[in-house]
Amino acid sequence: MRKSRLLLLVVVGLTMAGCSTIKQSKPAAASTSSTSQKESTASSQASSSQSKPLFVGEVFSTEKADPNIPYKMANKHVKFYRSLKEIGAKDGVFSDYFEEKGETFGITKVVTATKGIYYHVVKYTVNETSGFEGKGKPEGLGYVKTTDLKRVSLIKSEWAYAKKKAYYVADPNSHRIWNRPAYTAPFTYITHVFDRLTTQQLYATKELITSKGKHYVYLETAKGRQLGWVYKARHTLIAGKYRDPGKQLLKLKKHEKMVTRIQSKKSTGNRVGVNDSLSLRQRVYIVRNKHHQIARILIISMDNRPTKIYFRNGLATKVKTYTYRRKPWKVTTNKKKLRTVYWAQHGDDYMNVDAIRSKFYTMKSKKLVKVSTVANDGYVHILIYRDGHVKFHTEVIEHNITYSINDYK
Repeated sequence: MRKSRLLLLVVVGLTMAGCSTIKQSKPAAASTSSTSQKESTASSQASSSQSKPLFVGEVFSTEKADPNIPYKMANKHVKFYRSLKEIGAKDGVFSDYFEEKGETFGITKVVTATKGIYYHVVKYTVNETSGFEGKGKPEGLGYVKTTDLKRVSLIKSEWAYAKKKAYYVADPNSHRIWNRPAYTAPFTYITHVFDRLTTQQLYATKELITSKGKHYVYLETAKGRQLGWVYKARHTLIAGKYRDPGKQLLKLKKHEKMVTRIQSKKSTGNRVGVNDSLSLRQRVYIVRNKHHQIARILIISMDNRPTKIYFRNGLATKVKTYTYRRKPWKVTTNKKKLRTVYWAQHGDDYMNVDAIRSKFYTMKSKKLVKVSTVANDGYVHILIYRDGHVKFHTEVIEHNITYSINDYK
């Protein structure tokens, strides 16, 4: 009887232990089931997200377009979207009407979709340093509705001359030579500067008028080297055959002789300034009388404006400064200034137009006069000795942006 009771207790105990094991394993099984369900749901959501249709609908075709055809914005509600996927989304707007007001655009491709036609556009630009950085790419603005842009014309008319028109340089600082007039092509940039062209004969072969009424001429050298487009301004170009300033402004008298001194290319530093013609080679024309005394000096400084100084018995008697078109501008016979320092400058525009400073030395000095040109990007001076010796110097202001003349010859 006792044995039967013991056997019964053992069987009952084993049975209860088995039940306990089963109950403890159920939560683990439930957890595994829950994780699988979540993974399945996430996978389903990701798949749904990937297959979410575009706001523009199905894309039927994408075609390339010519960005050289200009467009402007057609209304004040224009929005440029970063990508097709982001069209219609507030956070997908790259730019809008108010940010791009007045700008010109080019189309690089046309996208045809279920809900309309869209353009991928670029903005007509020049680089940050006003065209000196050379070739580049226009700024992309993303996608826009076709109804938000309208085609325009930036060139009113363009024509070639039946016969070339002769020009030479007046002011080398005010305008540069471009591949196309600025902002009339997807990317416009400077191809040449006038620093080394001031003594050359140039020719215009064609002309255009922009939609804003500005005239540009296309220049080439006497040897036919193509240069590019420059704004047609009287203070920049002089119409006609090139005239050497020494022969034009220094009328030699009987028994007078003239010598010319030209700054070396090495001395200029061979740099191009954004505001000034740092690589312009300065010149000095020295006229001596029959007694071998210096009678007149004509100086062509960095900005290409002539300065003529008259002397008698080793002392300055008059300074005549000319305009860029070689017309008399400022004249002084003030003895005090002609024994010390004389400035020729635009008092109301001294930041944009170079100033010319003439310093005179006493009869005891071997030096006769030092003519300096003070500009934004640098300064130059010409030191002339009583024996006719000449020293040229060009100094670029530290930290100013300059470029190699080799890229703009």
